[in-house]
Amino acid sequence: MKTKEQKNGAKESVLKRLLIVPFIILILVTLFFNRPMYTSSMLTSQKTESETEVRTDYGDDKGIIRQATDLGYATKIVVMEDGRKTAEQYYDEKGNAVALSAGYSSVRYVYGDVYKRIEYLDAQGQPVVINNDYDTICRTIVEDGKDGTDTYYIAGVQVARKDGYWQYKRVYNADGLSEAWFLDKDGKPVNSASGYALLRRNYSEVGRTDFYFDSELQPVALSLGQYGVRYEDGVTTYLDADGRAVNTTKGYAIIKRDGDKTLYFDKDEHPVTIGRYQYGVKRVDGQNVFLDENGKEMLRLDNILNTHPFYVLVMGIAATAIAVLTKGKGRIGFVAAYIFFIGIMTIFYRENGEQDAVFELFRSYKSFLSSPGTRQNILNNIWLFVPLGAALYCNKPLWLVPVMLSVLIELIQLKFGIGMFELDDIFNNSLGGAIGFLFACGAERFRFGKLVCQDQIGNQPQQHKQID
Repeated sequence: MKTKEQKNGAKESVLKRLLIVPFIILILVTLFFNRPMYTSSMLTSQKTESETEVRTDYGDDKGIIRQATDLGYATKIVVMEDGRKTAEQYYDEKGNAVALSAGYSSVRYVYGDVYKRIEYLDAQGQPVVINNDYDTICRTIVEDGKDGTDTYYIAGVQVARKDGYWQYKRVYNADGLSEAWFLDKDGKPVNSASGYALLRRNYSEVGRTDFYFDSELQPVALSLGQYGVRYEDGVTTYLDADGRAVNTTKGYAIIKRDGDKTLYFDKDEHPVTIGRYQYGVKRVDGQNVFLDENGKEMLRLDNILNTHPFYVLVMGIAATAIAVLTKGKGRIGFVAAYIFFIGIMTIFYRENGEQDAVFELFRSYKSFLSSPGTRQNILNNIWLFVPLGAALYCNKPLWLVPVMLSVLIELIQLKFGIGMFELDDIFNNSLGGAIGFLFACGAERFRFGKLVCQDQIGNQPQQHKQID
């Protein structure tokens, strides 16, 4: 008959074996959400029209309706009444209402004599505050039914956009939009977060040119040092105050887009690196794949992992297994090498940019289901730290290392403008470290039936009491 001490020991052993459950759940979640993804360019759109409805479905080559990852939906239904759009509704491939990345599932249009009201709704048809910090736009209608001035509301109360303006006004000429004004609550010009209050647009046979002015209607340079931008058939050129091509603060003056590829050049049209020897970017399943000066995909680990999410799972499991099985000085070497690897993935491979930060915790999780790119980033950030947590499991205080390392990385990214400081990244990295730490402790029970810890920082092995 087992003693009370033996029963308690057996119960403790079972509980410690359960520590591997979060690791298993992470594997299952990764497998489930790493299903094939399709962009709208990979699918065929089929439009069905009637007097009251215009339905657009996206399907694969077998005619199966698929979610277009870049759009955030598989089906869009536009409801019509008297020839005017009264609603837009979005659905996933199963026919369920889906929330787009901006935070809404449908849009309702209500018309007056000289205005229309645009209301953003959730899946239940209730008003929802979208990412731009409003739930309703009241838009005036000018000649020929063109959009006039937008005013923003939440629950019927006028609000300012988070970009620093209360109203957005459009002015037209014979060619199209000629001026765009950012206005304060009293209708006076105000500089927006973009750095200008007025955009003036000129048209030519091959494209258009935009120039920027401040609230005093003086030419103003924006964040990259440009006073204007010229757009011509896939080519974007940054301009000085006199309308000449000028190299921006990032080194390039010209951006050329060819399909899903974007390449960068200086004002003399020589290829320019945008950082870390990358000369361009290609979008694949919502992820950036970096290109060399010839426009070819670079042979880099982040390119491989971004385009093959399943490899993240395989490498994460393999690295975690190595972390658990390696002992003594080998584990010290593994920890050092893996921290170096994390630095490469999170700092060295990042392009230079502007300092930016998001302090809203769980912000990215709001679009976990609707945005495959966001979902993959979350899972990648978790998996990145799982092996590190597993390698540190024998010394309890060291579970804080992944947290401190993640905070350090985010601060470096913020300081040098090589990434965005996000609380979500710290949470995801810390969660990964905790999952790895717990898995290693639980896995030790399955391997030996008792906990035999050899401290990874060089202490002598500690033999704990047999409890099985």
